[in-house]
Amino acid sequence: MKRLPRGLLAYAAVGLPLAAGALPLYIHVASVYVESFGAALAAVGGALLLTRAADALLDPLIGMAIDRLRRPRTMIVAGVCGMAAGLVLVFHPPAQGTATLLWLVLALIPAYLGYSVAAVGHLALGSTFGATSSERAQVAIWREGFSLLGVLIAATTPQVLSKDSAAALADSSLLFAAVAPLAVAALLVMVPNAPNEGTRAPTDILAAWRTFARPPFRGLLTSFAVNGVANALPSVLVLFFVADVIGAPQQSAFFLVAYFAAGAAGLPAWLVLARRRGTQSAWRTSMLLGAAGFVGAALLGPGDTWPFLVICVATGLTLGADLALPAALLTDGLREKRLDARVASHFGVWTFTTKMTVAAAAGLGLPLVGALGYLPGQTETAASLQAVYCLVPCGLKLAAASVLSLAGHSQTQGALP
Repeated sequence: MKRLPRGLLAYAAVGLPLAAGALPLYIHVASVYVESFGAALAAVGGALLLTRAADALLDPLIGMAIDRLRRPRTMIVAGVCGMAAGLVLVFHPPAQGTATLLWLVLALIPAYLGYSVAAVGHLALGSTFGATSSERAQVAIWREGFSLLGVLIAATTPQVLSKDSAAALADSSLLFAAVAPLAVAALLVMVPNAPNEGTRAPTDILAAWRTFARPPFRGLLTSFAVNGVANALPSVLVLFFVADVIGAPQQSAFFLVAYFAAGAAGLPAWLVLARRRGTQSAWRTSMLLGAAGFVGAALLGPGDTWPFLVICVATGLTLGADLALPAALLTDGLREKRLDARVASHFGVWTFTTKMTVAAAAGLGLPLVGALGYLPGQTETAASLQAVYCLVPCGLKLAAASVLSLAGHSQTQGALP
């Protein structure tokens, strides 16, 4: 068995606290502020839209700053500290009502900004590992494996701390603030210095955008964005689907845990496939299998809890490839084109694209099912929901796989041409 590069496990383990801290920010904030803190749903939605849009727009600038400063490890620790402070503030509002909304906006700024700085820095630092495409795929697989473990921990820890969701999230935010910054700093000490660390890179705010406007990066980013919408759309609609199509709303958490656990379990298989057939071919295969899984969901109806669990596991198994392999392909391309000095700037555009796909899925998916006649809680209108939940992601994944094929032929090592 080939020995892992020095510091790889320490680097990858940083993904655990990053994912664990991000989950409550993106999943629980709206429900807690509406149900426990008395804020209006529309107002909370507006606050989240405002802060998330601002956060996404900052990602390319964050990447440029990391390239300029050449201190990715320092930036990661600083980002985790900001995220920890933001989490504590978000889940400890001093008042209720209108003042709570203002507090939410102000608290989300360090939380989102801190996470973005840490996430972009972490991706950039990962690009320093691996001499071949398969080795870089291995780096991404380990990173996303720890990230999925962080998601599972964050999803289950609040229930252990308290039965009241607001109190549980408040306690878990304090636990995160006490543990995460020190743990991340200790892990990064074990990561070797990056090449040219401390050497300032030239500043050009449009350089990364110009890269993605040219082949083969244009095709890679397009495929990544289209597949991202295909993944984000079901995540926006899944709770409605479980309630009104499957008829098992009480099993929602179980289905989600099964999905993410399958994603983690499937990572080693994608690493093997990437080594044997190339990273690009492995990712394309995962998209085709994911499309087949969504077709299967179109055949389900009330009471089909076990068949839906099977589909959750099947589509979850493709999740690891979607999380890890596109970033590995980007690193391949940057190495091939000798763009290592601006790697963080490119990952800033990459994470910006990720956030925009999530926003597009929410902004398009919910109005679409509503326009087609779906009304939450009224199962007789769920046919349109099922069509959008199943068939639209299937079509998008097939389109993304086709675009990836056109971006360049799969090679032995999987690097983009």
